[in-house]
Amino acid sequence: MRFEARLSAVPRARRWVAARAAAAGASAGALRVVELLASELVTNAVRHGPPGGEVVVGVERAGAVVRVHVDDASPDPPVVLDPASHALSGRGVLLVDTLARAWGVSSRPGGAPGKRVWFEVALRPGRPDAP
Repeated sequence: MRFEARLSAVPRARRWVAARAAAAGASAGALRVVELLASELVTNAVRHGPPGGEVVVGVERAGAVVRVHVDDASPDPPVVLDPASHALSGRGVLLVDTLARAWGVSSRPGGAPGKRVWFEVALRPGRPDAP
């Protein structure tokens, strides 16, 4: 799904991701994590991407996990900041690093400029069949 790279699009993107994750079978606990992390990554894409661009968001189920990706036109990879910092912002990637089962950065499909940041969350955290 494509969203304008504006802060006002973050709540719409978060709701869109949550609806797809719920349809994929995510539990209530997993949905809270998915919503938070999607919100953080979309916010980062808006803040650090080129002005006037767009953010592309996708959700898919892969076995016992839901995988969310956020694409933007900035080539700069996200950075996990020091949690000891007293800054009031800048902890979004730290949250992703802490709460996601896995996450990473890759090239955008089709050679589009920028990057894809993705994360995975277990559909049913704590279940034996969750990886």
